[in-house]
Amino acid sequence: MSIKHLKYPFLCSFFILLSSTFIQGQIQIASPYSRFGIGDLSDNNNAWNSSMGEIGLALRSRYHVNYSNPASYTAFDSTSFLFEGGAMATLVTLNSNLQSASRNYATVGYLVFGLPVTKWWRTSFGLLPFSEVGYNVANIDEVAGIGNIIRVYRGSGGINRLYWGNGFKIYKNLSIGFNASYLFGSMLRQAKAIFPDSIYFSNIKQDNYVTISDMYFTYGLQYQFKLKKDIRMTAGAVFSTNTAIGAKADMIAQTFFLSSDGAEYPKDTILKTAGYKGTILIPAMFGLGLSCENPDKWLVGADFKWQNWKKFKAFDLSDSLVNSFQVNAGAELLPNINSYTNYLKRIRYRLGFLYNSTYLQLRGKHLNEYAFSIGFGLPLRGMKTMLNLGAQVGTRGTTEANLIKESYFKFIIGFSIYEKWFVKRKYY
Repeated sequence: MSIKHLKYPFLCSFFILLSSTFIQGQIQIASPYSRFGIGDLSDNNNAWNSSMGEIGLALRSRYHVNYSNPASYTAFDSTSFLFEGGAMATLVTLNSNLQSASRNYATVGYLVFGLPVTKWWRTSFGLLPFSEVGYNVANIDEVAGIGNIIRVYRGSGGINRLYWGNGFKIYKNLSIGFNASYLFGSMLRQAKAIFPDSIYFSNIKQDNYVTISDMYFTYGLQYQFKLKKDIRMTAGAVFSTNTAIGAKADMIAQTFFLSSDGAEYPKDTILKTAGYKGTILIPAMFGLGLSCENPDKWLVGADFKWQNWKKFKAFDLSDSLVNSFQVNAGAELLPNINSYTNYLKRIRYRLGFLYNSTYLQLRGKHLNEYAFSIGFGLPLRGMKTMLNLGAQVGTRGTTEANLIKESYFKFIIGFSIYEKWFVKRKYY
């Protein structure tokens, strides 16, 4: 057995850059709704799945690592080594009844690997975000006898996921698998009350730091069968149980002076706690998916996921979250994989849609999300490596009841590198 050396120095440098960015914890988003729960969830944000409405529960591919269902790893070739990575740029516009604002930012998407172990066992590992926190919201209230009160809410940080996944083919068409994830990261949530019109009240702020470090498991299965000679159906399912994630909280509340140029100067410390240990309960989840495909020609699929967020607790305190569900649908078309005279026929064209009934219900309004996606898989000449481009346009929330509506455009770029590594050489 021999292992080929990497032939793509540019792509290797790309992945090294991604991994170093992950290690430095560069998580940055701009969503006021990431203030709740554990932030914005990052279930499936690679370029392949995102381009098809984020489907994945019933997808199987020898060219991609589909970490949304670990049972899919058994689709890897017996002599292949896969590695993928990507990044995302987002433009988001926040609208309320009073004003609007735009933000743009870029985040690391994913860095994942897949390889065979035995004829019936495949494995995968990687690093990707689990949730993200990023917001900066202010509102002004006028109170009789006090004047204006400016309330400012800020948050940053997030949770990363380092996972090791395994898929096992236990029968000819049946595979099962699991992802063992190590969740780690920290979140800062800050609240301020500023009294610009009164000399009798001190400005006050409270900083809450939460650090997470623990294991989290998800499980999956897939069953594949033929409808006709060249057409395959795949049914998939995933689930996770209620999981108490170990966490540590630090909190400090202070009064402060505010200078004319906006600088803050601490005055008194009102309360300080450090190293308070507890748990954050991530509730049970299950999902079902179905796909139909003619391999290397076309594919259509749909997913449904549900999660019991009413059970969510952080340090034994419940939040006002509701149960969530999500519906995803997507398709991929490959005109002619063997066309060497027309490059456009070898491009994979992708399209998708998602509807997300989120875990947020604020001021009597349930917040929903809608998004459309499109993408392309661009093969590199003479290789099975692919450049994946994707775009997603969507909205979340509403301007009713003085809430905020988010409108966003996401652009995702990633590489799927397919290498023949485990080849037995014959000598004569």
